[in-house]
Amino acid sequence: MYFLLQKVILPNIDLCTEEQLYFRTQGGKYNYTSRNLLVPRHKVACFDTFFNAFSVKKWKKYTTLTSLFLRVNIIGRGTINVRHKENGVIRVLKQIDFKSSCNISDEIEIDISKINFGYIYVEWQSDEDSVLNGFEFLTKDHVSKSSMALVITTYNRKEAVTKTINRINKTLLTQSEFKDRFKLIVVNNGEAINHPSGNGIMVINNENLGGSGGFMRGLIEAGKINDVKHVIFMDDDGSCEIESICRTHAFLLMAKDKNTVVTGCMLFEDNPAIIHESGAIWHRDFLHYPDKHYLDAREIDSLDTFDNERKIGYGGWWFFAFNINAIEYYSFPFFVRGDDLLFGYMHKKHNIVTLNGVASWQMDFERKISVLNSYLNFRTVAVPALISKRKFAALLLSVFFVREVFLASFSCRYELARAMIMS
Repeated sequence: MYFLLQKVILPNIDLCTEEQLYFRTQGGKYNYTSRNLLVPRHKVACFDTFFNAFSVKKWKKYTTLTSLFLRVNIIGRGTINVRHKENGVIRVLKQIDFKSSCNISDEIEIDISKINFGYIYVEWQSDEDSVLNGFEFLTKDHVSKSSMALVITTYNRKEAVTKTINRINKTLLTQSEFKDRFKLIVVNNGEAINHPSGNGIMVINNENLGGSGGFMRGLIEAGKINDVKHVIFMDDDGSCEIESICRTHAFLLMAKDKNTVVTGCMLFEDNPAIIHESGAIWHRDFLHYPDKHYLDAREIDSLDTFDNERKIGYGGWWFFAFNINAIEYYSFPFFVRGDDLLFGYMHKKHNIVTLNGVASWQMDFERKISVLNSYLNFRTVAVPALISKRKFAALLLSVFFVREVFLASFSCRYELARAMIMS
C-alpha cells in the first residue's frame, strides 16, 4: 500500500503562470487547458524547481521516511532520469528507458538509505513527441491516518472567501483520493455569506474579534472533531496551490515530533517568483526579519539557498500548519496586529519548517503601511522585548524606537511618528 507524499504541480492560469517555478524545458510547450507538458522529440523537461523538487534533507530530518518511490504519467518514449543534487553536485540515482501508450508506469523505487541531504528531482528526455501529465513521489512506510482542518477567518470579503470555499470544495474535499482527510472551517466575523453546503464544510458566524479571535475560534472548533489532528491557518483568498496543503498534511502525518510546524513561505502577489519571507527570524528577542527575503525562486541554485535552515521564530498565518496537541496557549480573542508573531513567541518549543512547494501569494506589506498599522505593529514588537530575559532588551527597544521615530519625522511622516509614540 503506497502513501502519497508529493505530486507534481503544474502552472494554473488562475493562480500562477511563472513556468520556471514548476519546470524547465527548451522546446517544450505547456498546455494551460489540458494542463500537461508537450515535450518534442530529443528535448528535455526538468523538474529541479521550487514546486517540484523533493527535499530529502527535510523529509529525512523531520519525518520517519525510509522508503521512496516514483510513479510517472507520461505518453511517449524516452528516458526517465532520477537525479540527486547536493551543494551543486548532481548524480543520477536511476535511469529508466520508458515507453508507454497507456500513461501510467509501475512504481520506481529510489534508494534513499544513504541520502540525508539535498533534493531529488525528475528529468524526462524524450525520444519521440511525448506528453507529460505528471508524476508523484510515494512511500511504503506505515502512516497513521487522521484528518486536517483548514481554518480560514474572514471579514466582509464575500467574493474572495466564496471563491476560496468553492475552489477547496471542488479540488480537495470532493476528490475521492482525499476522502475524509480534510475539513474546512470558515470563521465569519462579518456579514452572512452564501456558501456551498457539503461534507467537510463548516461556516461559523462569529463576533468581530479580528483575525486572532477568528483563528482561535476555528482552532477550538477543530479540536471538537474527533479525527482532526492537524490544523492549517490560511488567508481567506486561499492563494496557494492545493497540492501545498496535501504535501503539508503528509509531512505532518509522518513527523517525528508533535512540535513540528510547517509555515508556507510568502511570495509577492505582484512578483510571484520572489520570496518575501520563508519564516521570520528573531533578532535579540524582539526584532524580527524575514528569512530568504527577495530570493528569486526561479533561479536554478535557489533551492540550495532555500534548504539552508536557520532557526525560525514564527510563521505567518497566511499558511501555518501544526499539530493540535502542540498548542499550549491561545492568542487574545480580539483584533491585534502581529497576532502570528505573538503566537510564535508563546510557542518557542515549535520546530518551524519551510518546504519548497509550500507557499502562498500575498500583497506586498509595503502597500499596507498606514498610521493605524504602524501603531499596532510597534506595540506588538514591544511585547517580546519587555518580557525578555535578555540583558539590555529594553534598552535596545528604546534605541529602535528612537530610530524609527526619527526616520518617520525626517521623512515628514509626522502622523506615523505620532502613532509610534502613542503605541
